[in-house]
Amino acid sequence: MPDLNGMMLFAAVVRANGFSQAARDIGQAKSTISRKVAQLEEELGVRLLQRDTRNISLTQVGALFFQHCESISQEIEAAKAIIENTHNDISGSLRIAIPVSFSQEVIGHLCSSFMRLYPNIELDIQFTDSDVSLVGEGYDIALKYGPLQSSDLVARLLFERQPILVASPNYIKKFGAPATPQELSQHQGILLGTTLSAPIWSVGKGNRKIMATFQRKVRVNSANMVKRFALDDFGIALLSNTSCKQEIASGSLVPILQEWPMDSIKVYGVYSSRRQLAANISAFLDFISKRYSNQESLNSIMN
Repeated sequence: MPDLNGMMLFAAVVRANGFSQAARDIGQAKSTISRKVAQLEEELGVRLLQRDTRNISLTQVGALFFQHCESISQEIEAAKAIIENTHNDISGSLRIAIPVSFSQEVIGHLCSSFMRLYPNIELDIQFTDSDVSLVGEGYDIALKYGPLQSSDLVARLLFERQPILVASPNYIKKFGAPATPQELSQHQGILLGTTLSAPIWSVGKGNRKIMATFQRKVRVNSANMVKRFALDDFGIALLSNTSCKQEIASGSLVPILQEWPMDSIKVYGVYSSRRQLAANISAFLDFISKRYSNQESLNSIMN
């Protein structure tokens, strides 16, 4: 039987997309984790990870094995949760509004894991770009991009994303790469947004910020489809660095205008009042804050 500790360490490496980050996440030495994973591979007689000096990727058998490791990990967490929540059972219904542009695959995995961890929770998840009224429409939580408008609502910063412009090697070979933000106006772009969204990207920071226009080739309200169109050579795309980390590492997407870094995108969990912060709301916000980055990186590896 494979070593359970080795399996959990292997899963931690995959979730963190690297040995160094896994070591920081779980508080163990990188050398220890690397040795345990190598021992696991030797015990199984297969290679689970492809490694180079900077990146890792799952082998085909490694991807299958990881899914089983994740199931075991979730069962362990569920068992812990049952014990931890014996005197403070977290239950009830949560109605949550989430922007359409969020990766539904990532949200789906996270909500499944959350419900396994808290089996007495019932979720009502609505993907919408409407400015929902939390109280009037019965929502407990809304995930929102910053900056937020001033209101009586309470906002908790959940995580930040660093946006990056990317394009496929074939697109760059055919059309070249822009040397300045102004040259984006000569290029095709893939716009993440709704019918009200204009083909404009805010490039740069502070006094060096430019509102750059581009030629919209596609407009779509799915971040996964934006990446797909970029991979298929239809234009330049604006993505988060974590969502396309694996594609950049493999060379299937190439960063554009890296000397013009952009302001980070902040994502908040918004609820109606601190006095109404129920245990289930707090548990969901804690869970998303801790897990979103790992799940987004994992989906990038697995896709």
